[in-house]
Amino acid sequence: MANITQTIPNLTQGISQQPDEYKIPGQVKDMVNTYPDVTQGLLKRPAGKFVGSLSDGSKNSSTDGRWFHYYRDENEQYIGQVHKDGTVRMWDCLTGAEKNVVNGIGNNTYLTHTNDEDIQTLTLNDFTYITNRSINTEMDTTTEPLGDFGKEIFVELSSISYSKQYALNLFDNTNTSTVTTATRIRVEMNLSSNNYCDTNGFMYDHTSRSGGSKRCDESAGDGRDAYAPNVGTRIFSVGSGTSLTDDRAVGGIKSNGTNTNVNYSYSVSVLNDGIGAGAQSGRKNLYFRIATSGQSVPYTETTGSNPGTTTTTYQARYTTTHDLLHGGEGWQDGDYFYVWLKDAQYKVIIEATSTSLVQANLALVRPNPTPFDTETTITAESILGDIRKGITGSATDTTGNGFTITQIGTGLHIKRSSIFNGSTPVGELLNVVAGKCNDIGDLPSQCKHGMVVEVVNSAADEDNHYVKFFGNNDKDGEGVWEECAKPGRTIRLKRSKMPVTLIRTADGNFRLAELDGASYTISGTTYYHPQWDDAYVGDNITNPEPSFIGHPINKMVFFRNRLALLSDENIILSRPGKFFNFFANSAITFVASDPVDIAASSEYPAILYDAIQVNTGLVLFTKNQQFMLTTDSDVFSIQTAKINSLASYNFNYTTNPISLGTTVGFLDNAGKYSRFFEMAGILREGEPQVIEQSAVVSRLFNKDLKLISNSRENSVIFFSEEGSTTLYGYRYFDQVQNRKLASWFKWTVTGAIQYHCVQDDALYVVVRNNNKDQLLKYALKMDSNTLTVDSTNRVHLDHLMSTTGWSYNATTNKSTKTKPTGLESTNQLAAYDVDSGNNLGRYGLITINGSNLELDGDWSSETFLIGYLFTMQVDLPTIYYKKQSGESWSSDIRSHTIIHRIKLGFGPVGVYESTLNRIGKGDYTELFEVTPADNYSANTSGIFDDNIIRTVPVYDRNKNVSLTVKSTHPAPATLHNMTWEGVYTNNNYARV
Repeated sequence: MANITQTIPNLTQGISQQPDEYKIPGQVKDMVNTYPDVTQGLLKRPAGKFVGSLSDGSKNSSTDGRWFHYYRDENEQYIGQVHKDGTVRMWDCLTGAEKNVVNGIGNNTYLTHTNDEDIQTLTLNDFTYITNRSINTEMDTTTEPLGDFGKEIFVELSSISYSKQYALNLFDNTNTSTVTTATRIRVEMNLSSNNYCDTNGFMYDHTSRSGGSKRCDESAGDGRDAYAPNVGTRIFSVGSGTSLTDDRAVGGIKSNGTNTNVNYSYSVSVLNDGIGAGAQSGRKNLYFRIATSGQSVPYTETTGSNPGTTTTTYQARYTTTHDLLHGGEGWQDGDYFYVWLKDAQYKVIIEATSTSLVQANLALVRPNPTPFDTETTITAESILGDIRKGITGSATDTTGNGFTITQIGTGLHIKRSSIFNGSTPVGELLNVVAGKCNDIGDLPSQCKHGMVVEVVNSAADEDNHYVKFFGNNDKDGEGVWEECAKPGRTIRLKRSKMPVTLIRTADGNFRLAELDGASYTISGTTYYHPQWDDAYVGDNITNPEPSFIGHPINKMVFFRNRLALLSDENIILSRPGKFFNFFANSAITFVASDPVDIAASSEYPAILYDAIQVNTGLVLFTKNQQFMLTTDSDVFSIQTAKINSLASYNFNYTTNPISLGTTVGFLDNAGKYSRFFEMAGILREGEPQVIEQSAVVSRLFNKDLKLISNSRENSVIFFSEEGSTTLYGYRYFDQVQNRKLASWFKWTVTGAIQYHCVQDDALYVVVRNNNKDQLLKYALKMDSNTLTVDSTNRVHLDHLMSTTGWSYNATTNKSTKTKPTGLESTNQLAAYDVDSGNNLGRYGLITINGSNLELDGDWSSETFLIGYLFTMQVDLPTIYYKKQSGESWSSDIRSHTIIHRIKLGFGPVGVYESTLNRIGKGDYTELFEVTPADNYSANTSGIFDDNIIRTVPVYDRNKNVSLTVKSTHPAPATLHNMTWEGVYTNNNYARV
């Protein structure tokens, strides 16, 4: 047998539920109220400094509700609670002071909830956004104003041309009107100088001229046939009852010696023998040209018998041509009428017509064609005036026949009280812009301010878009067309069904608000709520509603300067920098700044509950899978975004994933116990490494862990159930790519845990005692507010607070004081004097007598600390002789080992006790005070930091004993190492 010794260099490796022989050096069976540190060793956990009561003010916490926290900077940290009835309360983490929360909504409907996990928060600067997983989102009834959409058209002159009719059809139904147009006419010279004079060669008046039968001779004067007086050319415009004047005719001498009328006026009567007697109505705008040429030719006539008398005279020979210039409207086959030209009468017969069906139940506008010769000037105003007259009945009236007309530039804006449309058969002359146009090139450059038009582009609905005209200075005329939303479409998210915000206002208080853009005033300055943006362009096809509509929003996160909403299987990201805009900026084309709406797909339900950002993208969590939202491009957009499957691990959706710096941690509550996983090596492509860090404590956690908080700077994570007094911790330390510390531990706190969070190197815990909530601060790193006994060593009490002003009664030898607010537990209270002087380090137990605290002795002139005692406890495992091979350790469990003594190496330590548990023997307990009573120097705390070695005698077989180290005193207790000495034999068996 050999005398051996072996040193365990530290006891910071945490709890392991493996068999003792599998434990690596430094792991223990249990450690309670400890805090492992790679530098200082195994420390007693920090004190729970009392910050304030959350139940003894005017704005108290409730027994149930969702807790959350808000870190603004090192000087402002807050903790809040959303009651189940939707009420929000806030407290200052540094002072415990209540903060005023103004309800700018006026109700708590959105935040009312049943399960705490329904309420999720996201803090960005001074805004904390709160979402409720139980509320389905909706679109509001607010729509893009209809305005005059569909009730207005714009008629623009495309060109100004001679001999054209600017026709326009206005209609509001599909009924058609029949329009007939003359396509061929025949013109016959009916009366001329060849035949309209009397028997004496004199002229007749126009009305009697049909009774003539002779050529006009010298008696007719200038109207004689020899002069060919009927030569002329004229363009006629004829309709039913048209009044015409045969002006500047040559005229002639009548039998009474007077001259005929050279400017004969008459009315055209249209006849049709095939339809019936009488003048026909409804004929309009027939334009034609008659051109008659003539020449005098000699005519020789012989009278008498042979040889007779030969007389030579001159007679007019006429040649008539005609051109149909415009077929007019309403003409029928067989129509005929008479016109006069230079004293000659012509019969015009309609030989052929065409018939068309036109939608024009409101107005069939067929103005006179523009002049057929260049001698007459035509203007845009005259053309538009004729169109206006065809609609309103007057070329100058702005209203008439139910229409309101405004001339804008070279166009007419035509409006009506109900929906109508317009068209033109002469698209080369008029550009009619109604509710729709085919191309943006059809849009006029001058128009009515505010007019909206749908640009169709093609037969597919996906490329339709809507534009609105914005006149310069908001006036009609010149301006620009800009995209807009379809009139009548729903454009607004229903704000009462969307997440709300809690604003840290300029006065240091808070305001609960919907994101509605409303204003509020503080100290004379006006501020505005954020606002969910409306849809500004497109319709439900080209710019659809976000996919979260109709579903609850499970979580809000921030990614790539976008606000991301998780809803159902989709993640919907806002436009970058426009956090509340989830609609496209253009319905014409995709741009990189458009919102991203993308779904995770899987053979399992892929409802997204949470997400956390890593350097390669956004890790998305469902109940049983993990996905990665990422891009292969430098620009993240709807065209480059993609979702890859990462892993298939269960996730406790009532908790939140956490970042450990370069890795991601999350809880799984499948099975009987909760498990903690760490995901590392997260890349865009390929599978990550997922490690169950809780494997060595697989039975430590209960199933329903809901609370998780962490500090990356201090490399620690805390877990707990709601309502439990146990807080679980995981401390880790990575050196390059090696994890040097992975230590599990647990704390027992004074009260039932309601919530915890880490802010600025401090763990804040809300505990409940006697149905009242208190806020405690556990300083993970000492700070200027840490209460110490000698400016170096911490005081270890819960609900730790400073007190003074105690009253001493010499008769009872007791000091008393009214119990301070916040001390509601039944645990043991203790006093610890940290004042400089002879009483430094003085310690006593406090009893509660009604509403008073009592201490033995005179403490009346002292300022000291009080708080609840807690016990640090470390259960050491069975000691085996261990050997290391590479990174692994092995225990010699078949050897015969007698432990002589165990030596504990302490750092700063005051009072502790060790208990040796022995099989078949009573427990052996020793209480150690580093400084024996009445043997320490004045004005010192009695805490030593000199790496003191304390020996615990054993003299028993290793498998028969176990050692527990405890410390309940407020003084520190720091374990550095453990060494055992004893006798070892391998029982004469070689190890192979």
